[in-house]
Amino acid sequence: MMRMCLACLASILLSMIGTSDVTAAEGGRRLALVIGNSAYEAAGTLPNAARDARAFGTFLSNLGFDTDIVIDANRSQLAEAVARFSRKITADDVALFYYAGHGMQLRGENYLVATNARLTSEFDVAAETLALEDMVRAMEGKAKIVLVFLDACRNNPLANRLNEEIEGTTRSLATRGLAPIETQSAGTMVAFAAAPGQVAADGRGESSPFTTALVNHLASPGIEIGTAFKRVIRDVRTATDGKQSPQILSSLSLEFYFAPALQQPEQAPVAAPAIDPEAMAAEADFQKALRINTSRIWTSFLAKHRSGEKADVARQMLSVMQPNAVASLLFPTPEQRENELIFDRAKRSEIQRALAAKGFGTGNADGVFGAQTRKAITDYQKSANLTDTGYFDEPTAQALGIGVASAADGLYSSPLARRYLPKDFVGLETDERVWKAINCNPWHEKVYGSFLGHMYVVIYSQGTTWKLADFNAKRCGGHLATITSKEENDFVASLFSKDERLFDSEYEASWNGTYKNGPWIGLIQDEHGREPKQGWRWVTGEAMTFTKWLQDMPNEHKRGDDFGMYYNHSSGKRDPKELRVESWDDMGPSDSSHSFVIEFD
Repeated sequence: MMRMCLACLASILLSMIGTSDVTAAEGGRRLALVIGNSAYEAAGTLPNAARDARAFGTFLSNLGFDTDIVIDANRSQLAEAVARFSRKITADDVALFYYAGHGMQLRGENYLVATNARLTSEFDVAAETLALEDMVRAMEGKAKIVLVFLDACRNNPLANRLNEEIEGTTRSLATRGLAPIETQSAGTMVAFAAAPGQVAADGRGESSPFTTALVNHLASPGIEIGTAFKRVIRDVRTATDGKQSPQILSSLSLEFYFAPALQQPEQAPVAAPAIDPEAMAAEADFQKALRINTSRIWTSFLAKHRSGEKADVARQMLSVMQPNAVASLLFPTPEQRENELIFDRAKRSEIQRALAAKGFGTGNADGVFGAQTRKAITDYQKSANLTDTGYFDEPTAQALGIGVASAADGLYSSPLARRYLPKDFVGLETDERVWKAINCNPWHEKVYGSFLGHMYVVIYSQGTTWKLADFNAKRCGGHLATITSKEENDFVASLFSKDERLFDSEYEASWNGTYKNGPWIGLIQDEHGREPKQGWRWVTGEAMTFTKWLQDMPNEHKRGDDFGMYYNHSSGKRDPKELRVESWDDMGPSDSSHSFVIEFD
């Protein structure tokens, strides 16, 4: 039986508790809520979760904590336990929360799963789980020191099933373990049993490796939590053969010790250890990268910090998100570079035709680069005085006059719209276009990426009209997207296709059909346009060299339908997720959608 990142959190949090100074808690109490969920109705049994909770609860009681231990709690029992705990806390207290059981993340938010949870859809999450952020915020608002330990990194069949429903089978990372947490208090520490994306071992004995290490080291006399946690990391790595590495997120400005130091004879003062500026910078950047948690930002982190403990974890994170990314970053081969440049088989066929036109035959232009195509590429590269690798690259593309993706093209953010804090990108992001995307409507969730040197940002904003979308785009220093090729249209559609919240979908009984409104784009018709397909233009004045109207559109259904939107519909009552949106329709000034696409040139 394996656990996911909740277990990691728990161990880290315990170690954090040790870091607060004993004097910091004087005048207050040590309070703890310990929850262990093992007997899940629809997710199987976690044998060690309840045992770990009991063991850790006893450990805390022996160290002077007023400990409430709750085992196998359903949703109402979870809420009751948390409310009871919250009512106890006062301003001078140390409040510790430990959870062992199933946990999950959804759209960047963390949830602790009740034993009676079934989670048949994402709409069940709020009713069948406990939001971790609500728990942490309730503690931060009351206690002097807040310590959170999450041992909830176990394999979770409910989360896996929900993940497949929402994002497809290839996006398991979205619900694997927990997402990083941003603390809002100078006295908060959150500990994970493993790095994000890792699975935490449940253990073959009575306790998990993480809980075992916590109990062994947190109560060491006079050991501050930071030092204790380093020992926890060492033990867990050893016990799991390096497969699991606990992580900690801390804004704790006080020291805290679980056990006081033993009386020692007076000794001469010892010089403080030298501070390693590089290690401090790596730690600061690592905490930022954890909160952003995209493949691009981990790549940036590794480009800046190539060695050390945090670099090892960053490579592991990147290898989960993009298995070939680390090797490509450090040792890009000609084949890897070719695969990055050429997205699809159609583009490969185009390259074969271009080579044949130059007199370098490839056989059938079938999009398959076999021996004959490899020889044609090599011979052409020699004739053009290029490095003859036999693999397609940027110089070869330029010589042939073929447009391909640049090294900077692709998705930059999470595929699901999220809110990003600009301060987290400082020191890790240098692309000015990315900074425009991040700073554009920073309070809104977004998806963003680059295509042929342009940055595209899909903003999640419910009930937005075209004119409001246009206003926001201009205020950000960009414009609503203009689409001038099939490749560009495909790329923009790929940015918003993963997140159903970016669409306004509904079944309309009056015409027995299901519609799906996608994002607004910069397509507008001159007022009083006489013909349905005449008078349309891009807001930038660019020529309309490409269109992707849905069949029989634009239809001028009503006066004023002068604004372009991604759209699709189908007869009958359909699941909107089945409708792929990549075509356009004309809409009116009072129509709305839940998103719009901004383009930065």
